[in-house]
Amino acid sequence: MKKTPPVSIIIKAYNEADNISAVLSVLKKIDWIDEVIVVNDGSADDTVGVTKKFVDKKIRLVSNPKNLGMGGAMVTGVKTAKHNLLLFLDADLVGLTEDHILEILAPIAFTEKADLVLGVFGLKDLKHDTTTKIANRFLPMIAGQRAIWRKSLPPLKEITASKFGADLLIAKSVSKSRRVVVKLPGLSQVTKEQKAKGDFAKAWKARYKMYKEVIKVLIEEKKD
Repeated sequence: MKKTPPVSIIIKAYNEADNISAVLSVLKKIDWIDEVIVVNDGSADDTVGVTKKFVDKKIRLVSNPKNLGMGGAMVTGVKTAKHNLLLFLDADLVGLTEDHILEILAPIAFTEKADLVLGVFGLKDLKHDTTTKIANRFLPMIAGQRAIWRKSLPPLKEITASKFGADLLIAKSVSKSRRVVVKLPGLSQVTKEQKAKGDFAKAWKARYKMYKEVIKVLIEEKKD
């Protein structure tokens, strides 16, 4: 296997105090990873306090002064990153392993078949998360787990403005022939319903906001 090129891992985090430890504890143990950037996007909970417990020479914490949305958090991470190969991970992953990270990096770093790699969850690992199942199956371009070269990114101002549509905007900036989708069996995420602790109205409001911004990017692209 080719040597893994230097990679900056960017984790956007908004009110993820209950979940981010599971991700950081895995990354902290992987020797060949030398930069993990947690972007606290104006969290109102103890995301900062929890992350600080992991901060060292590898894991860095940066905070936006206010909530900028997903796109803004991604851009803060990109501007902070020292490497040209970028790996974006969600802060609420469940079951993350080193193999998952290598699976995402392989097509872009080892075989060089891709300029963008999208990692999707195995359907059976999502259990009752029907909405994410549908998104994984029919719209993998909004997958949060992805590797991309810095040079392949669209203008950073556009990423910031797109908010939850950032994943789709970034994917659309890379030609279809250079996009690769990989399955990540055993990996899932904490659902919005679980985060809302039974407040289903709150959970669906969060989903509505996310997909509304994704659809906005789709509409704007068709206008162009």
